[in-house]
Amino acid sequence: MLLSYKEITVILILLFGSFFCALIAWKKPKSKSNRTNVLWKLAILNISAFSAGLIALVYFLPQSSLNILSWVVYDLLITYVLCIELPAYLRISNFDDKFVDILEGLRKELIEMPFSFDAHLQNLKDKRNGALSHLKGENLDNLLEDFIAFSDKIENYNEKVWALTLSETSALINEVAKRSKHPFPKLIDILALSGLSLLLAQFFNLFG
Repeated sequence: MLLSYKEITVILILLFGSFFCALIAWKKPKSKSNRTNVLWKLAILNISAFSAGLIALVYFLPQSSLNILSWVVYDLLITYVLCIELPAYLRISNFDDKFVDILEGLRKELIEMPFSFDAHLQNLKDKRNGALSHLKGENLDNLLEDFIAFSDKIENYNEKVWALTLSETSALINEVAKRSKHPFPKLIDILALSGLSLLLAQFFNLFG
């Protein structure tokens, strides 16, 4: 039994979608931070949703070349915004907010350490150990580790190393607070802003 044109098109969409999903899963980047390590999963979700949208277009869209091309572009933009941009933005924002709270807790222990060395050094160790998933990939983690090890060794803190650690912690707080929350900062103008403008224009046209 011969397959229809629509059935062949759907099979090709599923094959290509599955291929790209498998390729992304196989070649997923090894992120140094948990901040962006979910992006490859969102990319797979994006391809799956885009493929589902194409299949819907095959069955329900009138066979007009211009109409098909327009809706393919809309499908791409909509799935990108809903599957990658928005969830990644929320995740990264949440990660950075928690990271700032963690860093402020570490800074608090450092500031109070001259007044009660033993207690605040132990608190600093505990807070650092509980924040390793956030500190991963940050230079501050190595500095904290060295500061704690050196303080343990001399059973006191070295004022210069303490001041450097406190300064770097404060600098990282400012850096994290000001980081772009967009998953692909360099593509904001090309994909995010332009894409949203096209979507708004289409919505206004539809409800017009």
